[in-house]
Amino acid sequence: MGVLYLLANVFANQGETILVRRFGRKHGAGGMLFNAVICLFAMIFFFVSDTDGFHFNPDILLYGLINAILYAAGFYFCYVAFAEGNYLLTHTITSMNFLIPIFYGLFILKEKSGVLTYIGLLFSIASVLIMCYARWTKVKNDEKSEGISLKWLISTLIVLFSNGFISVLSKIFQSRFQGVYTNEYMVITLAGSSLSLLIMGLILEGNTLRNSFRQAFLYGMGAGLCNGIKNAANLAVILLIPLSVLTPLRKGIHIVASFLLSHLIYKERYTKLQYFCILLSIISIVLMQLA
Repeated sequence: MGVLYLLANVFANQGETILVRRFGRKHGAGGMLFNAVICLFAMIFFFVSDTDGFHFNPDILLYGLINAILYAAGFYFCYVAFAEGNYLLTHTITSMNFLIPIFYGLFILKEKSGVLTYIGLLFSIASVLIMCYARWTKVKNDEKSEGISLKWLISTLIVLFSNGFISVLSKIFQSRFQGVYTNEYMVITLAGSSLSLLIMGLILEGNTLRNSFRQAFLYGMGAGLCNGIKNAANLAVILLIPLSVLTPLRKGIHIVASFLLSHLIYKERYTKLQYFCILLSIISIVLMQLA
């Protein structure tokens, strides 16, 4: 069952990626509004899919509000970080957020691990770093040389830690409530995120909202549904697979799935280094399964 949830997470993530990419390529502007719409429809997914009625208490509300802050901070400061600094450096640092739940699982939760777990983890980290380097070799001639500002550094670190701690908080929540209040947790999270992003969109993108609203709504609706499925599957699988195994395993599968998507649908060409990266991801997946 854990594998099915994991695959559902991966396929839903790829569906969301396709829609986000299509919107970005067509409209470029209106990103805050678009993400607000994604959160809105993801919230509607959790609201409609609930079968036991909603039960709120102060603890659930607190977890949901903290998660909403992490979500909104991740979206907003990602926007700032990429606007202020070098694309590749920003992407490389923020992509390392998956290390936070891994270390939490290994050293805080003391999850069972062996030699294969650590080897698989190293392969997973190496695949991410090599993929970032491979992307750099393709875009370095088009990149402007940009310095490191304090604003960029703070924004990048906030994105890194906020995205990493979302997985940690979800694990804490699911372990405490054993999946009973998942829908309530995500409704609070996504409602708070949607409202925050809408307000930021009105402030930062007010001049472009009229032109991008219709497309943001249409693409955001589909992406929001995918986001809801992705989060529901993720919260379910967290209860079944140790966090220190789940995180690199999911990362490796995402890299392979993204490769297949870009190769088969977008007909993008890959370098030998990128193919090597895919091979490392596959090896890490196998090792994590054997661990």
